[in-house]
Amino acid sequence: MKKTSKRRVLASVVHCQTLYAAPAWHTAITSQNRLAKLRRIQRALCIRVCSAYRTISGEGAGVIAGIPPIVLLMQKRYEVYNGSTKNETRAQLMEILQEKWTGGRHGRWTFTLIPKLLKWITRSYDEVDYYITQILSGHVAGESFFSW
Repeated sequence: MKKTSKRRVLASVVHCQTLYAAPAWHTAITSQNRLAKLRRIQRALCIRVCSAYRTISGEGAGVIAGIPPIVLLMQKRYEVYNGSTKNETRAQLMEILQEKWTGGRHGRWTFTLIPKLLKWITRSYDEVDYYITQILSGHVAGESFFSW
């Protein structure tokens, strides 16, 4: 098992623990301070999964890692709990995520390389590693990397 796969499994464990009983408490989180704490946790997870520098934007790290924002995951769990099918909510989640990604301010270099999220998330080729992440995030140090 590759390092990225192991990190993705650990991230899913943290998501499961964080989102436990989310349908019951997701409407109670109205404080921006609490939402910011959840976003910080998720940003750290995404950075670890894709081996990015800490200066990468949260949106860019999430896209490269293939992990949706935690607020959208909470909403998805709430809708599934209230009777929506998982496929319905997954499709809605991808639409919302694509709209946010297209209209966002952060991660524009990554957006030029990955404009279509569904295509990126459902790719069948190799996982991202440190070097691919540096290219996708625009953090390539020096020209020597490209001089083959």
